[in-house]
Amino acid sequence: MRDITVLCLLFMAPAGIAQNSGEDAFRDAATWTVQIRTSVSRPFAEDELGSWQGAGLVVDERRGWVLTNAHVASRSYSNISVSFRDGDPLPATRLYVDPHLDLAVIAYDASRLERAPREPTLDCEGLPPVGHPVGAFGHPWGFRFTGTRGITSAVTTRLGPNMLQTDAPINAGNSGGPLISLDTGRVVGVNAAKIADEEVEGISFAVPMPYACTIIALLKRGQDPSPPVRLVDFAVDENDEQTMVVARSRLPAGALDLRVGDKLTALNSPSRPIATESDLMDALRGNLNDVSLTVLRGGDEITVEGSWPAAAKVTERRGLWVSGALFAESEPLTTGLIGGTTTLMVHYVEPGSEAESAAINVIDLLVSANGQSVDSLQALETIAAVAAEEEQPIDLLLLRLASNARDEFFVYQRRALPSSIVELVGPTAN
Repeated sequence: MRDITVLCLLFMAPAGIAQNSGEDAFRDAATWTVQIRTSVSRPFAEDELGSWQGAGLVVDERRGWVLTNAHVASRSYSNISVSFRDGDPLPATRLYVDPHLDLAVIAYDASRLERAPREPTLDCEGLPPVGHPVGAFGHPWGFRFTGTRGITSAVTTRLGPNMLQTDAPINAGNSGGPLISLDTGRVVGVNAAKIADEEVEGISFAVPMPYACTIIALLKRGQDPSPPVRLVDFAVDENDEQTMVVARSRLPAGALDLRVGDKLTALNSPSRPIATESDLMDALRGNLNDVSLTVLRGGDEITVEGSWPAAAKVTERRGLWVSGALFAESEPLTTGLIGGTTTLMVHYVEPGSEAESAAINVIDLLVSANGQSVDSLQALETIAAVAAEEEQPIDLLLLRLASNARDEFFVYQRRALPSSIVELVGPTAN
């Protein structure tokens, strides 16, 4: 009888340990997780007008750096604040927003805190196996500093970049918060999304921590963590998972000679296998000037060498606000998808504005203004400034996705946009 009792206690011990480690993990997370509030008044196409809240985790207490989602910090110019559990809101600014992964680093003034928070331990080495116990921490639907439990389910590329799938409940307000191993207490991911459907239950996603660690390490060394600009398109397979087979390359002459049908298998320096586009982006951060890739071409293994341009910095993007319409560069949303795609696109139209009245639409591509081809934001700014000085509308030629009632896929639209308000949006604005 005694032997049976001892055996039962041995089987029960791991569950008790897991329970305690989960409680410890959530208790610790409450000290270094923050609540983030963001508001955007002039959104670029990736964002929406309005205010929202999310979560973040301190990754450098001395500098006041917080890791969160790009969609929480916003890809647009925004007002941001961070709050610790027992503290008042602190103003924050966007330090880095990634154009590939749903990650951002924001910064607050660390000197304003009486006591510095303890930083979490990040799991930068690998991904947890399927079935690993994890907890999501954040502020779902405004319930501040809340923890939920689940397991890791898979790693998938069906959403584009590599994502860690989990059945831990993730809701609005969890975004940007940590996904924590309940075995080790380490942060294994940054909560990002879920499938919102009445017929779907328990499918949520987090950005894997190793990718975030690369960005943080480069920032701490004072290096640019920008990934390569996405000028190479890769095919997906029958399961909607990514392959590393090149479907199209728009890299400029003199860059890497990648061709349709090439299969990328490895980065040569430093040596690293490449299984997904996110692996490639991660490997090339900080190493864009001297790239060497192993490629399968026509059944032969070859080496392709060259450079790869860096993606434009999201925090430095510029736009031009003209009477309620925000014009900015179309890349990477539409440039190159069709032949002759123009440089600028309408990112936002303010409800009730003169631009809405003029029937300007979001995602309209700008072909010309007042009869002049527009190949840069500066060119549009010059044309708009002259029109405003002369108190004349701007005659726009726009390329628009056609309605189902038309035979054409695209249609050209001519619109007269008043020039009553012309303002720069971005770091060069006054």
